[in-house]
Amino acid sequence: MKRHIVLCLCPRVPLFCVAAALDVLRHANRFAESDFYQWTFLCEDNAPLQDSNGIWLYPGANIDDVDQPDLAFIVAGFDAAQMEQPQLCAWLARKARAGCRIGGISNGAFLLASSGLLNHYSATTHWEDFESFCLRFPEVRARYQRFVIDRKRLTCSGGSATLDMFIELVRQDLGNEIALRVSRQMLLQEQSVVVPGSPASRTPGQQYSPRIQRVLNMIEAGVGQSITVAQLASRIGISRRELLRLFREELNTTPSKVLGQRRLDRARSLVLNTRLPMTTIADSVGFSSQSHLTSSYHAQFGITPAQQRREYRAASHRLPLKSRDFRDW
Repeated sequence: MKRHIVLCLCPRVPLFCVAAALDVLRHANRFAESDFYQWTFLCEDNAPLQDSNGIWLYPGANIDDVDQPDLAFIVAGFDAAQMEQPQLCAWLARKARAGCRIGGISNGAFLLASSGLLNHYSATTHWEDFESFCLRFPEVRARYQRFVIDRKRLTCSGGSATLDMFIELVRQDLGNEIALRVSRQMLLQEQSVVVPGSPASRTPGQQYSPRIQRVLNMIEAGVGQSITVAQLASRIGISRRELLRLFREELNTTPSKVLGQRRLDRARSLVLNTRLPMTTIADSVGFSSQSHLTSSYHAQFGITPAQQRREYRAASHRLPLKSRDFRDW
């Protein structure tokens, strides 16, 4: 069995996203000792295009000549909200109707949503355009996280989040061991995620063990998704009890508390730096309701999200949308 993956490239595509996806697949093939993954590039009008750095990229096939793939992604950059790719989007819609899993990388979610392909699905997009995505596509369940896999729709926020999502695809297809080997090969086990209040946030230079770091990376990537401690433990090849023990030793807390803290941190980022309704914020970071967000927020920060937004705006700290960096991952 093999997996054929199609990458639909848009003008000014961020090349790192393309390279990140292909390198994960290449290493997976290497460790699986097979050509399990195969890939093809498609472009609108079957014509070459330039990436965001001016490098020319060429389609590997004509749009109408590609049979049903296993997965197909559209990859787009910052101007996706103003972009039209009618042939690629129509092709994706046909493949989706035939059962293909489809997705968007970076701002590719804008093109999928514009075509109605994300209606009633959870999805994410690049953090800089997250607010406009939520406001423009209320029928999409926007998630403020690095990547989202919801049934047959897959989206990620671009950059290194592409690595996270494709490693998760490898885990689903080829198992934990190969996914971990790919992650180690690409030096992703050494990524640093600092948990507020943890010993590492107070002690300069302190490092987590590779297993704990991997769990923190998974929490960071899917902070709005439901995931159990047992599932986290399984993905790094240890028992639930062992994972809880490691968290107690290294962080003096539990995975559930870390996840709750990160949800609140991301909620506060959206409260202070966007105009999104509180109901949208609550849903996008994984709270069950606005009241759940409000009570948890008040318990953590000593103020409700609505009150903090009013105070923040009154202090004239709010900057124009495109001139601020409110990313919280």
